[in-house]
Amino acid sequence: MEDDGEDQSEEDVRREVEAALAREYRFQEQLSRALTADVPEQGIAEVLHDHLDLDVAVEDPFGRLLARADGDATHPRLTRSQRDHLVDAARRVAGPLRVKDLLVSVAASHGTLLGLLVVHDPDRTLEPAHKKAPELDAQPGSPRAGALHAIGLATGALTLHLLHRRNLARTELRLRHDLVETVLLECEQDDLEAEVERRVGRASALDHDLTGPHRVLALRPRHGRWPDGSAVGDLMEHAARILDMAFLGTLRGQTAILVCRPPAAWLDDSGTAIAPWAHRPTTGSPGAGRTGSDEPRSGPAWQVLHDAFTEVLQDAPAIGVGSFVDRPEHLPRSYREAMQALTVRSRQTDTRGLITFEDLGLYRLLATPEGRRGAGAFVEDWLGSLLAYDAERQADLVHTLGIYLDQGGNYDAAAAALHIHRSTLRYRLQRIRELSGHDLADTDTRLNLHVAVRAAVVAEPAVLPGRGPLVP
Repeated sequence: MEDDGEDQSEEDVRREVEAALAREYRFQEQLSRALTADVPEQGIAEVLHDHLDLDVAVEDPFGRLLARADGDATHPRLTRSQRDHLVDAARRVAGPLRVKDLLVSVAASHGTLLGLLVVHDPDRTLEPAHKKAPELDAQPGSPRAGALHAIGLATGALTLHLLHRRNLARTELRLRHDLVETVLLECEQDDLEAEVERRVGRASALDHDLTGPHRVLALRPRHGRWPDGSAVGDLMEHAARILDMAFLGTLRGQTAILVCRPPAAWLDDSGTAIAPWAHRPTTGSPGAGRTGSDEPRSGPAWQVLHDAFTEVLQDAPAIGVGSFVDRPEHLPRSYREAMQALTVRSRQTDTRGLITFEDLGLYRLLATPEGRRGAGAFVEDWLGSLLAYDAERQADLVHTLGIYLDQGGNYDAAAAALHIHRSTLRYRLQRIRELSGHDLADTDTRLNLHVAVRAAVVAEPAVLPGRGPLVP
């Protein structure tokens, strides 16, 4: 009888192991089919959800939800700090990691994070059940061992899919890079129609409609450094997703060039671009057409675009925006204008911010290559003695002059803007008259001095190395 009991026990164990193996084979087969589905991430999440009877989510490296298999609309999400800590920990251990109610497995390749597989386990069913003998939970065929193995298999399948998608994206990125380089070239007039058709066709093959409203954006990260460990294309793609904005992009040096359709919020019901994308800000809007401050800026409506790139880069970049075009052959012009705007923005004391070509005002003339070279001689003629005095004495007469002219010659307003006493301002202005020989009461003289102060920002060679003339 005792032998019969032992035989029965062994038979039960054998059947449990066989059942577990059969279940695992079915699970692997389902994973294989999921990889060939239209949305593999969703398929993998659903297969794992059915296998574990737990809620499952798939996130991209930035925390964006790619797929979810559950019925809970309030599925918990990882914070940025939790994700960063998790990825760092995952480099040192194998298998899923616990973050409160979540069991998270990292899909990565050669140290590069591709995505996260997140299992919601609030009851901690995947924790060791035998505290005194946790090795029992690791035995083949045990529910916990099978569950952790399934998570590992699902993570492996997800890694293969995301890596394949990343490689495809990089190939497409190279094609897009080549297309952008072509699009930014002027079309030959004797072959204009055919060349436009070729460019539109190539863009269409990359799922981008090159016809219709576009602007070119020129973007440079603060201090010219892109975030470590992230591909520039991935960062731009993330920002574009936030804005729901189709684009083609390339990288020239440390400057990202983006050929962009309007963000979804700036299209009406018929798909027509609306302000601010299609039109310049009205004259009365805040910041429109301002050239009398150290920080030329576009209307507040553009802030949403700058905020999206700031969020992705984790610091505010400099962005120049070319004017609105509705024909592919006009994109080279929008590119030149975007670079002019970026030049002006980058040469301000605080380089962070966005400026459109429409808002450049006087800088539209000065920010061309020819204008910048001519500006140097003009600045030297009108401000040379003051610049020399400032350099020798560590003074700030050019800055004082600029603020005074910005305030229309109003002593009280200029003194307040400079945070100095009115008498101090009078003394500085007297020194400016003596050193320069200019009569600040003369209208033409004031105009030329004001233009010279503005021109100093973009002059080549640099007139004021390392800073613009107007510092708040």
